[in-house]
Amino acid sequence: MSAAPTPPRWRRSLGARLAAGYAAFFLLSTAALFALAYALLADSLRDRDRSAVLAEGGEIEGVARGGAAEVAVEVTRALGEIEREPGVPPLAVRVVDAAGTTLVLAPAGRWAPYDLRALADVGVGEWATLPSQDGGAPMDVTAVPTRGGRTFHVGALAARESVLDRFRDLFLLIVLPVVVLGVGGGLVLARRALAPVRALAATVQRVNETGRLGERVPVRGSGDELDELGGLVNGMLGRIEALVAGMRATLDDAAHDLRTPLTRLRAGAERALLVGPHAHGEALSDAVEETDAVLAVLDAVMDVAEAEAGTLALHLVPADLARLTDEVVDLYGLIAEEKEVGLDWARPAPVVVRADPARVRQAVANLVDNAVKYTPPGGHVRVEVGVEGGLAVVRVADDGPGVAPDDRPRIWDRLFRGDRSRSERGLGLGLSVVRAVAEAHGGAAAHEDAPGGGSRFTLRLPPGGPGPPDLSGL
Repeated sequence: MSAAPTPPRWRRSLGARLAAGYAAFFLLSTAALFALAYALLADSLRDRDRSAVLAEGGEIEGVARGGAAEVAVEVTRALGEIEREPGVPPLAVRVVDAAGTTLVLAPAGRWAPYDLRALADVGVGEWATLPSQDGGAPMDVTAVPTRGGRTFHVGALAARESVLDRFRDLFLLIVLPVVVLGVGGGLVLARRALAPVRALAATVQRVNETGRLGERVPVRGSGDELDELGGLVNGMLGRIEALVAGMRATLDDAAHDLRTPLTRLRAGAERALLVGPHAHGEALSDAVEETDAVLAVLDAVMDVAEAEAGTLALHLVPADLARLTDEVVDLYGLIAEEKEVGLDWARPAPVVVRADPARVRQAVANLVDNAVKYTPPGGHVRVEVGVEGGLAVVRVADDGPGVAPDDRPRIWDRLFRGDRSRSERGLGLGLSVVRAVAEAHGGAAAHEDAPGGGSRFTLRLPPGGPGPPDLSGL
C-alpha cells in the first residue's frame, strides 16, 4: 500500500493555515453582518412605505363618498394632490363594493401588471405584496377601514427594491477588495507573528545538527508570550550547557582523581604477583583500602549530582543540630590535637531542625575536616551553633591561609582543589557535598574571610526543614 502523498509546503505552513482561517472567519462574519444589515434596512424601508400608505390611504378614503362615479372622481383628484407632495411613493387605489364588483381602479395603469385575485383575502389591517407580472417593482397593498360595505384597497409600489439592489451592489463592490486586503494583511501579520517561532525552530535545528549548546534564540524584547518562550528556551539551553559542561568537568576530574588509587591498586597487585604468596595478604589489604577510596569518590559524586537534580533521598526527623555538631567535634578532637590545632567549641542549648542527621553530620564533618586540615600548627578552629534570622546556623572559622581570591568562585565545584590544597590528601568533594546537603534541606552554604585572616564557612538550615516541623519524637 503506497503512502499518502505529502501535501505541499504552503498547505503545511501554520502561517498559511492561520491566514486562511482568518479569511474564512472574516468572510463569514462579513456575510452575517451584511445579512443583518440587509434585513434591518429592508424592514425599515418596508415600514416607512407602509406607514405612508396607511396615512395617505386614510386621507383618500375620507373623501370617497357617493356613487361609483363620484368616488372615482374624488379618488383620482385626491391621488393627484397627494402625489404632488415630496417623498410620497406612487399610490394605487381600488374600491370594491359588497358584491365584489370593482368600482374604482385608480390609476388603472398601475394595477395592470398585478393579479387582483390575490386581494380577495386581504382584510382590514392586513398586508399583501403583489409581484409584478412584467418584472417591475412589487406592490404592497392593504385594506383600510371604510363605511357602506365597501372594501377600500390602497397600495404603493415598493420603491425600496431599488434601494436594496443598490445596497447589494455597493456591498459587493466594497467587500471584494476588503477581502483581498484582509487575506493579504492576514498573511503578512501571520508571517510577522510567527517570526519568533521560525527563529526558535531554526535555533533548535542548529543545536540538533551541530550539537552546539551555545546557540540562542533571538529575543526582541517585546515582552509578549513568544518573546517569553524564547527567553525560557534560552534559559533551558543555558542550563543544559552548564550541566553538560559540569558533567564533562566532573568526568575529567573524576578520571584524574580515580587514576591515582586505581594505579596504586594495580601496582600492589602486580607487586604481590612478583613477590610471592606471602605478600598476598598485604596486597589485599591495600586493595580494600584503595577500593574504599574509589567508592568514596563515586558516592560523593553521586550524592552531589542527586542533590543538584533534586533527587537526593533524605530521611527527615527532628534532630538537635548542637548534638550532631558535638559528635563531629568530638570525632575530630584527636586529629586536631595531633596537628597541634586548637579546636574551640562550647555546646549551646539544643537547636532543633527537621533534617537527615546522617547528611547534616556529613556536611558539618566536611567543614570541620577542611578547617583542621588547612590550619597550620598552633592555629585555632572555632565551631559555633546558633539561630540567626530564623535559621539554624553552623559556623566553622579558622585562622589558616584562607582561600585564594582566584579560587573563591570555584570552591563549591565538584572535585575542585585549589593550589594551596594540592599538598593535602583529599578528593575535592567536601565543600560541594556541604552545599548539596544544605540546598537539599532548603538551606544554603556560604564562605567569607574570617576577621584577622583565615576562612569562615557557614551552613544555614531552616528550623523546620523542607516540610512542617514535627517535634513529637523529641
